[in-house]
Amino acid sequence: MNQDINPQFVKQLLNHSVANLDAATVSQLRASRTAALAHRRVARIAPVLAGWNEAWQDSFYAHKQRFFVTSILLAACLFSGAAYWQHTHDHDHSEVDIAILTDELPVDVYVD
Repeated sequence: MNQDINPQFVKQLLNHSVANLDAATVSQLRASRTAALAHRRVARIAPVLAGWNEAWQDSFYAHKQRFFVTSILLAACLFSGAAYWQHTHDHDHSEVDIAILTDELPVDVYVD
């Protein structure tokens, strides 16, 4: 029972058997085969990187939008930080001006 199956031999047997069938049976088998092939799903083979272009473009535009939003937020942070730093480093020079005008400056002011 451990015989190797020869595909050519099986093909010859099937062809011989089909030759012995009547025309009505052959046409019915042909119609059944055509119907089965019509309902069969055709596997579409796409290249490996077929969808890469759309995905890359979507990703590029998403990164572009994120970059724009991040740039705006960074600029806002820098502007507010610079404004805060400028505000905290404004010295009130009116006391020094009054001391100069009244000659009440300590000696440390003149020593630099």
